[in-house]
Amino acid sequence: MPKPKKTTAKNNAIAPADNASPQKDNSSAVADSKESVVSAILRPALSLFLISLVVAGILALVYNITKEPIAQALAREANRARQSVLPAAVSFETKMAPGGETYDVAYDAAGSVIGYAAQTKAKGYGGDILVMVGLDPDGAVLAVQVIACSDETPGLGQNVKKESFLDQFAGQRGPFALKKAGGRIDGVTSATYSSAGTAAAVNEALRILDSVRTKGGLPS
Repeated sequence: MPKPKKTTAKNNAIAPADNASPQKDNSSAVADSKESVVSAILRPALSLFLISLVVAGILALVYNITKEPIAQALAREANRARQSVLPAAVSFETKMAPGGETYDVAYDAAGSVIGYAAQTKAKGYGGDILVMVGLDPDGAVLAVQVIACSDETPGLGQNVKKESFLDQFAGQRGPFALKKAGGRIDGVTSATYSSAGTAAAVNEALRILDSVRTKGGLPS
């Protein structure tokens, strides 16, 4: 009768090793999965960061290139507007108001003061409305010119540049307000905020010159 085979310790030791193998494979798969998730998050984020960095650099470059030409264009337009609101002036002298604002004294050929000009701004619908206001020596408005209102809606708010609107201020004394607010200025159709902003900018010019008159008198 054949003898039964004995199970050796070597064979018994192999079984646990075979049972542990799936756990090791599972841990490796989980680690790989985590790395994939992290990679999927970081790669797009890094790409967006680099794109944003490049765009910011381009915008900064464009701003630096165009900043000076834009400033020069605004200065030319301001000079044109100043001469427009005081057409009889042959020279101007820039002075500072008590609050730190600047204004211009206008002189005729004989050196006599014929008026004053102040550049001011106020909030419109889309942004600031920049105006030049000319005043006679007694403080009445001679003329108003809009220097810039490019942020206002074309065909609506930008119509505050039209003479039909600005001529309402000429020969009048402030303060000014739209008729719908109890004042005497007809606003531009469908452009209430832009119209009110222009009136506010004119009032600011009057305030500046009134502060000069109150604190020490305007040059005459």
